[in-house]
Amino acid sequence: MVTNKSLRKSNRSSLLLLAGLAALPALEVSAQQVEKSAPAGRGVYEAVINQQDGFLYVTGAGSRTSPGGALYKIDRTNLSIVDSISLAENPPFGIGINNKTQTVYTTNTRTNSVSAVDLKSGKLIATFNHGGEKSHTREVLVDEDNNLVYVSDVGDPSSIWVIDGKTNTFSHLIENLGKTLTGMAFVGSKDKIYATIMGTNSVAIINTKTKNIEKTFPSGGEAPVNIISDGKRLFVTNQKSGTLTVLDTDGKLLKTIETGAGAIGVAYDPVKNRIYSANRQTGTTTVIDGDSYAVLADLQTGSHPNHVKIDAQGIAYVINKTKGGRPVEGQPVVVDTNGDTVTKIN
Repeated sequence: MVTNKSLRKSNRSSLLLLAGLAALPALEVSAQQVEKSAPAGRGVYEAVINQQDGFLYVTGAGSRTSPGGALYKIDRTNLSIVDSISLAENPPFGIGINNKTQTVYTTNTRTNSVSAVDLKSGKLIATFNHGGEKSHTREVLVDEDNNLVYVSDVGDPSSIWVIDGKTNTFSHLIENLGKTLTGMAFVGSKDKIYATIMGTNSVAIINTKTKNIEKTFPSGGEAPVNIISDGKRLFVTNQKSGTLTVLDTDGKLLKTIETGAGAIGVAYDPVKNRIYSANRQTGTTTVIDGDSYAVLADLQTGSHPNHVKIDAQGIAYVINKTKGGRPVEGQPVVVDTNGDTVTKIN
């Protein structure tokens, strides 16, 4: 005989079971997973997300077997290439965007130059250099408020190009910045640039007004290559030691996290408070909790993960380089299906 008491107990059990089942999708969604990978162009290197049209723009410098260069426009939903802008004369590597003016700036390392491209018209506006005999342009940092563009020029000593975004012309140099300056980031104020100095395993604070280094401090790892900030902390990828280090803005080391050999690309997601490290040699992208610094996931994303961008919803996009190697006469060209791709992490 079924009593009211047993019915109530059965109903409670059913509700608890349903509640538990309802909670499962939320747990699965919160775990970082590779949603999709797709071809992103030839010789891909870095990317930006256009806040106005929502597309991902990826630089491609071509390859030894397929020369050329282009800026690829990619749909973030299905990762399809919907358009491209030819930049064959000056193949692009690094990239930055001014969302206000809808202009992207690319570093063309092979030709020691920088190009400005108008995204509205899809046309090349200008290509210029700094007037010196040698340069090695790498990273782009855009100050949208003042319409200025900063470009790291890797050398010994290194320098930073300053570009006037109003006229899209070279303005001046910030010189004598140490051996092998690579990555750059703003931390709140646009008057100071925090830059990674690979040659001395350090971070330099550069005053853009006085054009001088105010302070340097250890990065906490070997060969610091890229840097980003959440406004209070610095996140640095150290390529040789395969680590991501967390420092405060005065240089105090807060945490060292093992990520993987060739740690290079770094990004911070303020939506989920997560840090990303793209590890070129291990073919992985590490996802780290921004509070506990625990490693949440170590995902296989492509042959050589190189760069990470995160959209306003907290979805990450990893740009994966292809495997290198010169073609050998008489032997078939090996196609790397995991390289020259973009991977979506959700």
